[in-house]
Amino acid sequence: MHEFEQLEDAVILALEPLQAGGLKTLETYSGQLDVEDIEAVTFQFPCIYVVVPDLSLIDVNRYDKYQMELMLIVGDRNVRGSAAAARGDVSSPGIYALLEAARARLHRQQILNGWARLTLKSEGSLVYAPEASICLYTAAYETRTVK
Repeated sequence: MHEFEQLEDAVILALEPLQAGGLKTLETYSGQLDVEDIEAVTFQFPCIYVVVPDLSLIDVNRYDKYQMELMLIVGDRNVRGSAAAARGDVSSPGIYALLEAARARLHRQQILNGWARLTLKSEGSLVYAPEASICLYTAAYETRTVK
């Protein structure tokens, strides 16, 4: 199994408890948000998509070390507007709450044997579409082998 699959599976397992709090979609990212009409996928919101976009090899003495990046794509849509999609209300948890909940389960946590604890590198806005009441954010994490 490729390291990408291992990390994606471990992250999904770590985030599964969030589904009890209103998260509808938790899966690997396979281009779901690349559709021409983003509203076609909003029935899956609130969502967290998991993708590992990068694996780097670092040559240390005679050993190979690896470093991986992990990206979460967190999305929500709220009929009360994009501010409610970000902040949440009685109908959905909101982006900010999902980012915090994911951070609590991932940041400084070792979720994969042989790899260092995940470290949060950044969180930021990806799409803020007030006219469609859609809000998407990303969270970038990093880990490396500990051998």
